[in-house]
Amino acid sequence: MDHPVRRWESLADRQIRKAMEEGEFDDLPGEGKPFVWDDDENTPEDLRMAYKIMRENDLAPAWIMQGRELVEKHEKLIQAARKAVRVYKDALTDPVGYVQAEARYQKALALLREQAAKLNREIISYNLKLPRGVAHRPTVNIEHEVNRLMLG
Repeated sequence: MDHPVRRWESLADRQIRKAMEEGEFDDLPGEGKPFVWDDDENTPEDLRMAYKIMRENDLAPAWIMQGRELVEKHEKLIQAARKAVRVYKDALTDPVGYVQAEARYQKALALLREQAAKLNREIISYNLKLPRGVAHRPTVNIEHEVNRLMLG
C-alpha cells in the first residue's frame, strides 16, 4: 500500500520525485552555485525567478511579445502615413491632378484613422494585461502624426 502522503501527491509531484530519484537532475548547469537574482525593480518580485529562467532560455512572456508586435504595427502605420503625405504633397505640384489628389488623400486618411483606431484598441487591451510596475504603451494620435508629417 502507498504511503499516505504519496496518495495526495499530484502526477507532476510524482514525476519530479521519480526523476530526482533516478538522477535526472544531477549535473545541471549551475548546480551547487548560489542563485543570482537579476534585480529588476520593474519586475514584480513574485515573477522575477520565472522571468530569469525565461531570459536564460531566450524566451519572453506573452505580454513582451505582444508589445513587440504593437511596436511593429505602429511603425507600419507611421510608414503608411508618410507615404500618404508624400504622395499628396507630390500631387499638389500638378494643378490638373489637385482634385484627384485631394480625394485620394482623404481616402488614405480615412484608412489611416481606421487602422489607428484598431491599433489603439489593441494597445488598450495590452496595457490592461501588463504586470504591475511596467509602463503603459501610449495610444496613437494619427491626426497629430499626419499634421507633423505635413509640416515636415
